[in-house]
Amino acid sequence: MSVEGKGFKIVRLTAAVFYHATEDPAKVRRALLNLAPEAIRSSLHVDEEVVQGHFGNKIGILTLRLSGTKAYEMLRYLVCSLSETDKNILIATIENRIGSRPSHLHIRLSKQDAFKGRAVLMDGDDVIKVSVTVLGVRQPHQLRKFLDSLIGGCS
Repeated sequence: MSVEGKGFKIVRLTAAVFYHATEDPAKVRRALLNLAPEAIRSSLHVDEEVVQGHFGNKIGILTLRLSGTKAYEMLRYLVCSLSETDKNILIATIENRIGSRPSHLHIRLSKQDAFKGRAVLMDGDDVIKVSVTVLGVRQPHQLRKFLDSLIGGCS
């Protein structure tokens, strides 16, 4: 789904999270899926990879990859789930959340809060990293405009 009148379209959304041997992978998976609308959660596929850390410890990586309508629905749900303060912070810090191109948005969310069903912005290491590619965005102000319109549609 796109924001047709605005000329923007979500191409893809990737959400990834790490878990350590001391964490329950099922709970971390639940935290990741809690960021998606309930209506599509059961249809989502989460990839899992287990790698070896620097000290020989096992580290799991859970990744959710979406495109098209599901990517838009998840981003909208996630953004609308943020508190008003976090929505304002997201908009105010947009330049810090852009990747190599202005069309690449990166959002870091608290893994613990996601497990409890809340979307909360967080900077740090123990986070769920969400990356979104928005077609039609060439400048940071366009990404801000897109997010403003998305937030404006939250009820």
